[in-house]
Amino acid sequence: MAEVVSAPDPQHARSPEEFIARMRALKDWSRLTYRELAARADAAGDVLPRSTVANMLGRATLPREELVAAFVRACGVGSAELTVWLSVRQDLAARTAPGTGAGPATAAMTPVRFPAAVRFPAADEDATPPEPPPTPQGLLALSSLRSSRAVILLSVLALTATAVAIAVSTRGAHHGPAAEKRQQSVRQEPGSGAASTSGAALPAPGTYRIRAVHSSLCLSEREGERTAWVYQVPCEDVFPAFSLERLDGGSWRIATRHPEHGPGCSGIVARRKVQGAFLVDDFCASRGSGETFRLEPVDRPARGFRLRPVHTGYCLTLPGGTEDPWAHVVQLPCQEGESGQVFRFDRVPSEAES
Repeated sequence: MAEVVSAPDPQHARSPEEFIARMRALKDWSRLTYRELAARADAAGDVLPRSTVANMLGRATLPREELVAAFVRACGVGSAELTVWLSVRQDLAARTAPGTGAGPATAAMTPVRFPAAVRFPAADEDATPPEPPPTPQGLLALSSLRSSRAVILLSVLALTATAVAIAVSTRGAHHGPAAEKRQQSVRQEPGSGAASTSGAALPAPGTYRIRAVHSSLCLSEREGERTAWVYQVPCEDVFPAFSLERLDGGSWRIATRHPEHGPGCSGIVARRKVQGAFLVDDFCASRGSGETFRLEPVDRPARGFRLRPVHTGYCLTLPGGTEDPWAHVVQLPCQEGESGQVFRFDRVPSEAES
């Protein structure tokens, strides 16, 4: 099989200058001239004059988002890579904006197996302007408002007492044989998956192929690649083995066992919170809550589960429902009906079961 040469990756850009350098590398990878890039952008409905491309790649400041999108599309990368380029640009713009206190040195996109990057909030993020002193008219209105609040509070207390009395009188209806039967119906049977709130059974801990329902491809690293991004690939090519481990509080960990690096975990690179951040494999406990997931059963657009990183609440996604092999898995906001956010778990028998 011929080696697949990936497009340049912007995730390691630590400053606008490094981001521009990766854009130049992307142009070199595309092997397109300025004229050809402009023509391809025009065919896609974008406006990208060749002089604009030349000026953009020769500067040290971040281009506008629409220019980056048009340029990346013209270079020929897929929707998943475009999402990443735009998210990295957005992150750099936020970190280097005036007043954030974050310069190029703090804008690091931390590579896998290095310490996580730190996000610095804006200096005035929690600032609250002081209130002006009250006027005599304001004090009179405040006195009237306090009297009204006292009346409202008494009314609320009376309604609360009534509600408590009703709840106590009807409590026995929820603790009879029928209630006990309902509780037994959702109890977990030994060795089975736990019952979920929607009635779908959660998988039991064990070794699985994690399959994207829309494409029938499975999550995998690329064997021999230094940075362990997670892609969707034909299921027979999955590497390394993936397993599900249940954690306290109803959350899960996606564990891996690499033949060279040993035990590891899947997680969002550097525990980043931006949209489009990659799913990668690394040593466990290197990204904290970025490698902890919740499994959310869904019935639409297909039956399966969403995988939601705990630190953001986003969903693992194949952007746009792409069916392309070797498309990156990223985190994006969960959307009902988004086909690229639904996964299933195909059990892989252990050696003892084989």
